[in-house]
Amino acid sequence: MSMIKRSLILLAAVVCLLSAGCAKNKSSSGSESAADTSSSQAQDSSSGEDSSSDPQAEQTQQGDKIKAAAKFFENDRYEYVCRVSGTHAGATVSLIKNNGACMQTTDYGFCKSVIYCNGPDTIRYDDLTKAFVNEVGNITTDPTGNNITETVKKNLPPTKTHIDEKDAQKYDAEEYTYTAGTYITVLDYYFDKQSGALAKYTVTYSVEGKDDEKETREIVKMSSSEVSAIVFSENQLRENYTDFNALSEAEREKFCKELLEKNGVKEEDLFQEGLTMFDLKKISYSDFSSFLIGFAARKNEKK
Repeated sequence: MSMIKRSLILLAAVVCLLSAGCAKNKSSSGSESAADTSSSQAQDSSSGEDSSSDPQAEQTQQGDKIKAAAKFFENDRYEYVCRVSGTHAGATVSLIKNNGACMQTTDYGFCKSVIYCNGPDTIRYDDLTKAFVNEVGNITTDPTGNNITETVKKNLPPTKTHIDEKDAQKYDAEEYTYTAGTYITVLDYYFDKQSGALAKYTVTYSVEGKDDEKETREIVKMSSSEVSAIVFSENQLRENYTDFNALSEAEREKFCKELLEKNGVKEEDLFQEGLTMFDLKKISYSDFSSFLIGFAARKNEKK
């Protein structure tokens, strides 16, 4: 995995696992409605025996609580907000699905990055580069990503390697592990013992030869009844932002160099992320914005 893509995973709180929450803009109206809010997830998760409530029990199947949390994202409309800490400057991530559209906003404090999907269109932009890309086509996975739904969708195996003992006393804990070669992601979910609602979860990234990196995501809001409106205007976006994919190689190189200079990026900073000035002519928006946001986050962390 390249360092650029790793930075994107850690900084955007958009995990390597993808969900189908707004895939192809599918509606879930034909399916059974999920719990109205996170607190009401307990009604589903409390039915039947849940081996995850017994810390001594050997868990071989996924728990009811993670399944209930994932089911929340089947609603036609919802708002999910979490605070991410432990990776550089941290961020607040909001994911809203409303009126057939889906928008994820990641607020780092010093800038925001957005993914907006509606029908076959997926638009990505951020206010640090002031650039955007419009990807048109059949989106088979939700580009915003969602650890919770993907844990269930991929049927990740239960494990007990990273559960925090103090948190396990306060919450009901469920842990699942994703492995891809030397890259391992461990997800520890903590649920309120009374309501069964998801309170927080941690993500531990492990790569062979590197120190583990851990981030915590505290759930701020998880509701399908009180949902904010999605505010988006493609016309305003085009008036104020640069269409990255419309730039020629020469224009892209100039655009990127000006932003690097403006943000104090030197050639050695690029080299540390596996990039050179020669790469700027053909660099993708995703890689460039990921690098610049990551550099800015590290810079802000040192202040």
